[in-house]
Amino acid sequence: MKVHCQQLLRPLTLLGMATGLLFTTLSTAQDEERWYQIELFVFTHESANAQTSETWEPTPELIYPPQYRFLVDPALVEKNLAMFDASSEMDDRGHQTLTVIPPPEEEETVEPPQSAEAELEPLLEASEPEEMLPVTPTPFTFLAKSELEFRGKAAYMQRTGRYRILFHETWVQPILAEGDTLPIVIDRSGDTETWPQLQGSVKLYLSRYLHLETNLWLNTAGAYLPPGWRMPAAPLGPKSLTIIYPPEPEVEEDLQEAPIDTGFFTGTSTDSEVDAELEQLEPTGPIYPWRHAIALQQKRKMRSTEVHYIDHPMLGVVVKVSPLDEEALRERAAAEFSLLQPEDEAVNR
Repeated sequence: MKVHCQQLLRPLTLLGMATGLLFTTLSTAQDEERWYQIELFVFTHESANAQTSETWEPTPELIYPPQYRFLVDPALVEKNLAMFDASSEMDDRGHQTLTVIPPPEEEETVEPPQSAEAELEPLLEASEPEEMLPVTPTPFTFLAKSELEFRGKAAYMQRTGRYRILFHETWVQPILAEGDTLPIVIDRSGDTETWPQLQGSVKLYLSRYLHLETNLWLNTAGAYLPPGWRMPAAPLGPKSLTIIYPPEPEVEEDLQEAPIDTGFFTGTSTDSEVDAELEQLEPTGPIYPWRHAIALQQKRKMRSTEVHYIDHPMLGVVVKVSPLDEEALRERAAAEFSLLQPEDEAVNR
């Protein structure tokens, strides 16, 4: 299992190396781009008073940004890959593509003699280029839960029953100017085609100060609404996963079943007419299970290393942005690189 995880997560490391080379060099890492560790904690108030404390916009404007990126969840990457016999690619915006491997054709394969394999093995090993040690860690990827500073506080809040934790993760990233920054979509509703309680995106950028822009909404059961009324469905998010299936095998024409013509007019509707009638009766696509959504759309100026809290009657957002110097980046990159090496290579290093 350890080897499987190493093979699975190695593309993330290679992506991090490529991103690191794109984002920074040893001499300009601190001058051109500033790296930070982000911890984002979003929760909702469970009390009935919170829902009725204000008059909410009946139909808030809920829109995902046209350009965006995702945070990479290694556990979700592994889960997706375990569902298929497929190759996996992750682009620089956190979108995963699985290409399903077609079943092998039934052909006899001739195994090379063992002696030939033994002769080729040293040559193959010698031809493999040695991987360079990255100078920055993989950005926009969930870190271990042990790195969550507010983990204990979040657990306590959940135990009280007065709050529900909706999102709590930490990751590292460079923070750029506003025009060079993509908002981060924090839900996977586009993949599951279901509406979680929390949807939307956040954007962190640098403009003299650090800035946080929230474009979040909380789906609710709408107990505070007039009976029988509900808003139109909130949008589903963009997809973070694409699955490419092999083409279906072609069926020869003479094997296809032709419709039987009896020569009689039955007076019944055709299959296409019946299908059209059923489509009108049955809902098309998933059904929005909530009655309303409450938006949290704010901009907040921040200072690094300080804990910032965005207050809202229904949602709470806690964020901390901690700067990472060159030494911290090197240490994280080296630890990540060593973790993903085979055991024998790690020992030799």
